[in-house]
Amino acid sequence: MADMTQVARPYARAAFDLAQAQDTLQAWDDELALLAAIADDDRVRAVLADPRVDRAAKSGLVLDIAEGHLSSEMQNFVQLLAENGRLPSLPAVRTEFAALKAETEKRVIAQVVAYRKVTQTQEKQLLEALRERLGCEVELDCSVDESLLGGVVVRAGDLVIDGSVRGQLNRLAANLSR
Repeated sequence: MADMTQVARPYARAAFDLAQAQDTLQAWDDELALLAAIADDDRVRAVLADPRVDRAAKSGLVLDIAEGHLSSEMQNFVQLLAENGRLPSLPAVRTEFAALKAETEKRVIAQVVAYRKVTQTQEKQLLEALRERLGCEVELDCSVDESLLGGVVVRAGDLVIDGSVRGQLNRLAANLSR
């Protein structure tokens, strides 16, 4: 994922700058969300990763699936990504674009990974605590990872709070090995 983020960042920045200049941030965000969902589909992902399929066919596939839902600028963006072999990075491009948009809107998207599904009460408590700590509007993106063994990991911009049992065990092991 880190490699995909590195690849996606310049494309997301260029798309963001263009959308901001045209005052179409929300439209670009919506279209990128659609493209990310398309590229994240297992069947599409397999085609995009297949070196035997040429780049024009890959962009054609994505554009055909999204037919009628993309602006001409976004269609050109898809073709640019295809020409550079970067279509698999569409989900990461969308994530980076959304982060840039949120920053502009003085909003942070906090990724919350928990051992179990976060309850509404827990979400509310997390939102309040993060709003107070970050001093801006916070949106939660919650997911589940049972390998945490318990607890939660929160990522909001540069802030990472690892309150997971796995994280605590890793820190304990590191301290014991000194």
